[in-house]
Amino acid sequence: MTAKQFPVVLRFEGMNPSDIGGFEAHRYRKYGDLGHIDRDKPKPRLLIGTATWAEEALTEIKLIKMETFAAELTDLDRRNRRKDLKKRRIEGPRDPWRASRHGPLREVLLTANKDWFDETASSDELFNTAREEQFEERAVAWLKENFGDDVIHARADTDEQAYHIHAVIMPRANVHKYGVECQVLQPSVHPLIKDYEAAQDSVGEWFSNVGLVRGEARKQAIRDALNNGKAPPEKRRHVRPAKWREKEELRLATEAAKLETRRRKLSEREEIAEDVIAYADAVSAGDIDEDGKPLSLAAKAGSQITPVRRTGFGFVKARKAFRLVAQRLAQRAEAKAKQAADAGIASEIAGVSKADDIIVEIARLLPKDLRGKIAEVRRKLTAKIMVLNPDLRASELHHRQDGSEKDQQ
Repeated sequence: MTAKQFPVVLRFEGMNPSDIGGFEAHRYRKYGDLGHIDRDKPKPRLLIGTATWAEEALTEIKLIKMETFAAELTDLDRRNRRKDLKKRRIEGPRDPWRASRHGPLREVLLTANKDWFDETASSDELFNTAREEQFEERAVAWLKENFGDDVIHARADTDEQAYHIHAVIMPRANVHKYGVECQVLQPSVHPLIKDYEAAQDSVGEWFSNVGLVRGEARKQAIRDALNNGKAPPEKRRHVRPAKWREKEELRLATEAAKLETRRRKLSEREEIAEDVIAYADAVSAGDIDEDGKPLSLAAKAGSQITPVRRTGFGFVKARKAFRLVAQRLAQRAEAKAKQAADAGIASEIAGVSKADDIIVEIARLLPKDLRGKIAEVRRKLTAKIMVLNPDLRASELHHRQDGSEKDQQ
């Protein structure tokens, strides 16, 4: 099985002189993004430069500004540009670099995957720093080889998740202006800053002897995709570690809040369920009615029913549910009883109607005076049938009665 290959990571970040103070404060772990710092690990270790490199750098930049300003004023005076000379004296020194969003300095980050640093030759070693030492030696050599004295600071951060090295480059360059040689800050003076792909090639080759490889050649991948008529890979935007950690902490906090909300809802539901079950047990045992009111049976000795919490939300829900169920059961029983009663009345009416038909047939065979008496009886019978079933139309019964009276005549 082929061993996994880990790439060496190199990144350049633009930096202004005004950023040095914050950079140095983070080195001393005074403020800023410190959530990822492990206080039990060794503090950052200085690799290149002095302990006062930040003050020295700012002093040097100020000196370069003043020297360039003096050279400009001397040149204006030599050319007798009195108006411009007066104006520039009022304006004061200018920054000795071309204005850009990146700034004149460069912060360098060198590292590798944490798993590569964690690999050890012996499993008995708890804290093996052999990989860190190898990486550190190669990194310091690469920085000095390619940037020389312009590497004004480098340190190893050993108290974070993965070992890494920060460095600061102050790219000094000499240019001829104002009739003299002036010093400026010009990042493009270094080929590896000017050409990012060349920097990746360089660092990949430099660290190959410790088992690391070059990172993905994105420009070459884009060229190959375009030559083959394919869509180029999407450009990946590097997110500064502080920004990434800020977003990650926000994401984790949001997830934790969601989980806490779910836990509380589940706890509330469990509590309500317990109240409902206790309520149901008490109702079924005859301790309380469906309204939650105690019954006389609740005082019986030896009752093992769990007491119902009358103030709980579950009690309210259970009482409402039991009231609703009791109401529906009562309505259902009433409807069923009415249906049964209606069916019985209908059956009785059908029997009476059938008997009435027989009476009418018999009446036709009787003498006239007897038929009159039978008609009188049938009128009383009609009234009673209407009481039993008001829906039965009286016209039907009167029709029968009229037919019977005609038979009397």
